[in-house]
Amino acid sequence: MSNSEIANPAEIAARFVNYTSKHIFLTGKAGTGKTTFLRKLMQLTHKKAVIVAPTGIAAINAAGVTIHSLFQLPFGTYLPKAPAQDGDHYNQQYNTPKSIVRHLNMTAAKRKVLVDLELLIIDEVSMLRADLLDAMDMVLRYIRRNNAASFGGVQVLFIGDLHQLPPVVKSNEWNLLAQFYQSVYFFDALALQQHPPVYIELEKIYRQADDVFINLLNNLRNNEVTQADVTLLDKYYKADFKPALNDKYITLTTHNNKADTLNKERLEELKAVSYLYRAKIEKEFSEYAYPAEHILELKVGAQVMFIKNDPKGEQRFFNGKIATVTALTSDTIEVQAEGDNEKIILEKYTWKNIKYTTDKVTGEIEEDLVGTFTQYPLKLAWAITVHKSQGLTFDKAIVDIGSAFAPGQIYVALSRLRSLDGLVLTSQISGSGIRQDQNVSSFSKNKRDHNTLEAQIGAESEAFLQSYLLQCFDLVPLDNYVYEHVHSYTKDINKSAKQKHVKWAQQLLKDLSELKVHASKFLSQIQRLCQVKTDEGLSALLDRTIAAENYFNPQIVGFSKRIFERMELVKQDKQVTAFLTELLEMEALFYEQFKKIRKATALLQAKINGKEFTKDDVNALLSQAARAAQMEKVFAMPGKLDFTEKKTRTSKAGTKAKAAPKEPKADTKELSLELLKQGKTIAEIAIERKMVVGTIEGHLAHYVATQEVDAKDIIGKRKLNNILDAIRDLKTLQMNPIREHLGRDYSFGEIKIGVAAHLAERD
Repeated sequence: MSNSEIANPAEIAARFVNYTSKHIFLTGKAGTGKTTFLRKLMQLTHKKAVIVAPTGIAAINAAGVTIHSLFQLPFGTYLPKAPAQDGDHYNQQYNTPKSIVRHLNMTAAKRKVLVDLELLIIDEVSMLRADLLDAMDMVLRYIRRNNAASFGGVQVLFIGDLHQLPPVVKSNEWNLLAQFYQSVYFFDALALQQHPPVYIELEKIYRQADDVFINLLNNLRNNEVTQADVTLLDKYYKADFKPALNDKYITLTTHNNKADTLNKERLEELKAVSYLYRAKIEKEFSEYAYPAEHILELKVGAQVMFIKNDPKGEQRFFNGKIATVTALTSDTIEVQAEGDNEKIILEKYTWKNIKYTTDKVTGEIEEDLVGTFTQYPLKLAWAITVHKSQGLTFDKAIVDIGSAFAPGQIYVALSRLRSLDGLVLTSQISGSGIRQDQNVSSFSKNKRDHNTLEAQIGAESEAFLQSYLLQCFDLVPLDNYVYEHVHSYTKDINKSAKQKHVKWAQQLLKDLSELKVHASKFLSQIQRLCQVKTDEGLSALLDRTIAAENYFNPQIVGFSKRIFERMELVKQDKQVTAFLTELLEMEALFYEQFKKIRKATALLQAKINGKEFTKDDVNALLSQAARAAQMEKVFAMPGKLDFTEKKTRTSKAGTKAKAAPKEPKADTKELSLELLKQGKTIAEIAIERKMVVGTIEGHLAHYVATQEVDAKDIIGKRKLNNILDAIRDLKTLQMNPIREHLGRDYSFGEIKIGVAAHLAERD
């Protein structure tokens, strides 16, 4: 391998992910390509992987899910055990392993995702708290029945920049957490103390090219700010700087309301007509995770920012690029990006809300689309918070963060810029005000040089391969599962349709136990052959593994066939859905064992040949057409099994399993409208539909906006006029400030109806 290859930390990180079981912390300064690495990894890794993030917006942007939703964790403080009795926490809420397990009500599908998981990727890890990471560790150990290994045997890849935004912890929460944790940062989680992650840093900066600026940013990150740095920053201090509307500056500030106010004021200064563009939301999409404005208000001349890269791949714009609105109609937006002569007619972009599930044919973890948010990928861009600026790039920025900022915010703000030429500081920054957190500085000393990482990956990949081979040919977990299945039958044949199949199950276990004996002998051979650290030793190991695959896999396929045949018999009885589901779960385990053995041989072959082993290689090992046909046959029982919930995706072989047609569901909003037309009040509709009042108000707000219903008929003339006056006075459509202005007598649902009426008037 050449020196240039050795020096590539992204490649080293990918090899640690794909060919070891070590946890990894992948970091890098802003603009070094962490997001690009994540996208590429998900396309290529042979491991079953999911992406999570600490917040809804971070999860949507990473194309993953939130930590709390995947692991079904409650919000709030997590303690690894109950705190000391003499503490001052008698009135504080907290969660413990017992309380979380007690309320863990995970579906079989979600449980299977966690059981099958090989690689957990956590993005935006700077915001991840140590206690939340320990809660994830606890759930994985519990669900996977593997209490001995950190995260239940799942490899974890942490991605983020700890010199950016820190985790949020209140002082009363820290009083509790301090009994167990050195700091609130993820690296001080108890789950990592015996298994610290390999620290890898991406170093090439793609955003900045100015050495003076890069050195300043490095000093900010490393707590090494010099007087020369402070003097340098002083040159960019302009206390009352206010740019002209066409100067294309963006203001970075600390609070949402300040950014919103600045944007609103600058929009008001434009004398052009306002146009409103509503997002289209389909199915499930939490308002807390909206990636763009629900209602985007624009005028010709407005300064805007793209919030996505060009989806066409033509690089007409990128996330964070500033532009000016040049023309508007009710359904088109034309903008001119900064520095470009061409104008762009913008198209709407669809963000996806996904959940993870296991494909019933392939057994692979897949994304299941549960909702979409479609809107123009723009936002007003005279101002933005430092928090929301993460990942963006600006040519000109006014940094207005004063004295109220967390460690790292000045670094985040400055690192958004391409160069110092575009910087204006509206408050002076002292050397003491830009110090980084000491815990982060200490943890960053774990970074190793590339030669050390190269040596480590060599040793770790050997250990991983041996461990993987042993796991793939270990039939003990499968044997234990079938043993438990056999002992789940009742004694009385009259009590259950399942009981008449007990002898079949006993024979299945007997035959599997005999095969397990042979597998155990082969495990000993693997351990012995792995001790020979030569090319000849590897070649001998491959020969034995191929022979073992040719011996074990036909028999495992035979077990699957027996289970499928038994299901066809079982389907002839009534009330057997639960039993069929048990058999399906058991067959899935046999199929998983078959896949592991196929993959083990191919992985070993790739290592010997010095080739990459990717997701496509895994898919090429398996012919899914026959299996898809078999599954379609099993599920040809509408109403008995859950396969009819959705169509499975087209497999690599191009076969689809067809779902039974469903009756179209009535639109839930229409049902509420129908009851309103019958003369019922909102309270009566809510009682009849077993819904909360706010939900019904939301349904009816839709019809107010489309002018099918008069808002006065729902909330009365007085309340409506007061809400409309508040919207005009405050110049906002946001419900929180309107409610603060009007008082608690006005519900959010009523305000939503008032806002809908206002929009209907403007339309």
